[in-house]
Amino acid sequence: MTSLMPGAGLLPIPTPTPLTTLGVSLGTLGAIPAAALDPNITALGEIPQPPIMGNVDPSKIDEIRRTVYVGNLNSQTTTADQLLEFFKQVGEVKFVRMAGDETQPTRFAFVEFADQNSVPRALAFNGVMFGDRPLKINHSNNAIVKPPEMTPQAAAKELEEVMKRVREAQSFISAAIEPGWLHSTSICNDFLGCF
Repeated sequence: MTSLMPGAGLLPIPTPTPLTTLGVSLGTLGAIPAAALDPNITALGEIPQPPIMGNVDPSKIDEIRRTVYVGNLNSQTTTADQLLEFFKQVGEVKFVRMAGDETQPTRFAFVEFADQNSVPRALAFNGVMFGDRPLKINHSNNAIVKPPEMTPQAAAKELEEVMKRVREAQSFISAAIEPGWLHSTSICNDFLGCF
């Protein structure tokens, strides 16, 4: 399932150059073995990665390896939805997070893929025009900060609270429509009087 993180942008939707216009077929690009991208790779399927910087949580390394930094985005016209659609052509996108100051002319984003094999294909789009600007795509140095997932206990508690409000509303409705309620309550109207 794909998730979009908050981000702003206005239409028109950028029209990225299709792969066919670049003279690259997605089928061919997808079939490039990792060794062809970097002759120093000996194991087929091994993807070249820059070293992890600083003190990184080991549980985040896989996420970082599946994430690219996308820079030079037009602040006024680029949205997370547009980036999602653009990067779907290279692989399944798990998350898109817009970042940077919306008041500045350019922003940046992070795109996390479901599979590390999508990263080299995404990097191939570095310099491709996206709307009115060339994309700057690099390996990410950090994982996307995602909203915390709800624990099963927290989800059960929230559901219990919602159901309590539903039961209260049902009781209120039942009390309001019970037979005899209309007869035991006088309703007054300026034109018809009380009945």
